[in-house]
Amino acid sequence: MNETGGSYVTYTKQHEEIVNSGAVAINEFLTNANSVEKRSLLFCLDKYLDPYFGYNLTYFDEIIIVLEMHLFVDHNKEVKEDIFQLITDYSRNSLDYLADNIEQINSELLPDAIYALGLTFNKKYLSLVNNYGNHQNERIRTIAKEAIETIKSTNSGSIT
Repeated sequence: MNETGGSYVTYTKQHEEIVNSGAVAINEFLTNANSVEKRSLLFCLDKYLDPYFGYNLTYFDEIIIVLEMHLFVDHNKEVKEDIFQLITDYSRNSLDYLADNIEQINSELLPDAIYALGLTFNKKYLSLVNNYGNHQNERIRTIAKEAIETIKSTNSGSIT
C-alpha cells in the first residue's frame, strides 16, 4: 500500500523473461507465485499483449487460455480482476474455456465473465449469455442483456 491507501504494481526484468519464455512458464508462475508477484506478471503481460507495443507473440492464444484457466484457480479477487482486464482487452474472439466452465465461476465474478464473453462479439456465445438474461441477480441480468446487444451488434458474426 502507498500513503493514500491504494496499492501499486510494478514488474521487473524477471517478469519480462517469464513472459518471453512462453505460456508454460507463465502458467507455472501464476500457479506458484504469491499474489503480489502474480499481479506484477499480469501487469507485465499487459504490455506484451497490447498490439500497440508490437510484440506479436506466437503463443498469444495459449496465454489467453492460461489466463482463462486461472480464473478458476484459487487466486485472490485482485488477481482475478487483473486477469479479467487482460482477457477483456485482448482476447480477440474466443473465450471457449471460460464459456465451457462459466457455471463454476465465483458468483461475484459472473458479471465479469458474461461481460468478457460479450466483448468477443462471437455469436456462438449468444445462447449461453442469453441464459443469464433472466437471472435473479439484477446486475447479472443487466450485464447479460448488454452482452447480448454487443454480440448482436457486430457484423462479423464470428462462429468459430
